[in-house]
Amino acid sequence: MLNEKHMPKTYWAEAANSSIYLMNRCTTSRVHDVTPHERYYGNKPDLTHIRIFGSIAFVHILDEKKEQPDPKLKKCILVGYSLEQKGYKWLNPSTRKVRVNRDVVFEESASWYKPESTPPESSTNNLDNTYDDDQ
Repeated sequence: MLNEKHMPKTYWAEAANSSIYLMNRCTTSRVHDVTPHERYYGNKPDLTHIRIFGSIAFVHILDEKKEQPDPKLKKCILVGYSLEQKGYKWLNPSTRKVRVNRDVVFEESASWYKPESTPPESSTNNLDNTYDDDQ
């Protein structure tokens, strides 16, 4: 997942969480051709919301400081799916903050990082995981 979108290894935890989320929604022979999600919840999972990890995400942001909210789009990176609320986890590369929002438009064929522009690796994951719908 990281290699496909030329993302640095510092995002390995987000990639692992996304992989587990997807694996729980795929059939396995071990549980007799049903998904772990289906086995646990008793219904087939809805997969219409699945998008490509690391894709460009244009997140709709409301500026709440003005009297009349002014809609804006912020260019970010899709890094997973929220388990706490309905929405996508996205990363703002300039602030390195992870947020959750469900009002997102994707450009799945594009990547934020290009093969020659991948930033140097860091030994620690310094992401600020904040879960809210406002930013």
